[in-house]
Amino acid sequence: MRKHLAIELDGRFPDARYASVATYDAHRSSFTGLDGTPSALTDHQLLPDRGSGNPYRQPVRPGGKFTVTVTDTPAGRPNVLPLAAAGTPEGAEGTAVYRIYLPHGTFRLPKVTFVQGGHRVRVGTCADALSSAAPAVGAPSGTTSSAGEGTPPPPAFSRSGGAGLYPNPDNAYPGTGFDAPPAGQVLVVRGKAAQVRYWSVCDNLWWGPGEVVANPLPGGGVDPGCRADFDTRLSPAGTYTYAVGTEEQRAAVERVPGVTFLPLSSAAPTARHLLILPNMVAAPGFAEAIQRVPVGSGAAHTEEVMGAYYPKAGYCGLDVLAGSGPEGCLGS
Repeated sequence: MRKHLAIELDGRFPDARYASVATYDAHRSSFTGLDGTPSALTDHQLLPDRGSGNPYRQPVRPGGKFTVTVTDTPAGRPNVLPLAAAGTPEGAEGTAVYRIYLPHGTFRLPKVTFVQGGHRVRVGTCADALSSAAPAVGAPSGTTSSAGEGTPPPPAFSRSGGAGLYPNPDNAYPGTGFDAPPAGQVLVVRGKAAQVRYWSVCDNLWWGPGEVVANPLPGGGVDPGCRADFDTRLSPAGTYTYAVGTEEQRAAVERVPGVTFLPLSSAAPTARHLLILPNMVAAPGFAEAIQRVPVGSGAAHTEEVMGAYYPKAGYCGLDVLAGSGPEGCLGS
């Protein structure tokens, strides 16, 4: 980064469930600016340009314009993000991230202009892949290790912060590592759907940056190991049940009423996996939100805060799940 540099991001409000703009330091983490300004702006916080409206704040059509300025002198102004944290050396690397969740139709990436010393330079944009040298995902506290022969102990969810992996400040999630189910079993996860803008569940490989499972499907296509809220079966009481298993178990799981299948990696089905349940933008007054759990909390405190919304998990025979349903695996 260079001091006294401003970066202007000229964007348009997308037709999407969620959008945000955030800056990150050289360690790929969130930070606060010199005056305490947070390094993220959520969609509803963005002020529209004159003559435009923000669809996340009022009933207007998407497509209105907004301008975000990234600078080392935010001074509490609207639509401003900090360029760097205090003490950042000259020339340090930083990143700006524009996020969109569940867009409808096409959307436009913001135009980028560097402003320095009275000069304005429009720059091209590109999509850089995350380096293979990215730091490994930290194991959430309360995760289990391999139990060897027999059925592993049930995994327990806790809150991890995701530091070093461009964490989204609007997102929080319970997560746990788990061993692959023994032959003939699946991992059953059950909880109550959170009162948030968006939630989902994702199955990831444990090693490296925790890449999301992506299995090739017969006839082409890929099934990612994620299920969004609208792809999840819910009971009348708002309870979800996932069964994590192999591709060979998919058809049997999908026949069980009220259960949503989540795949293990077909390339490494016996490897250790990481399960996370992202919860984004909690409703005001939602006391059991994962956002209210301090980062780094263990499973016991996470469950204490989340109450009925805490996801419980256990290994279960596929025949038991098919014959007795989720209640036969985890109880009522």
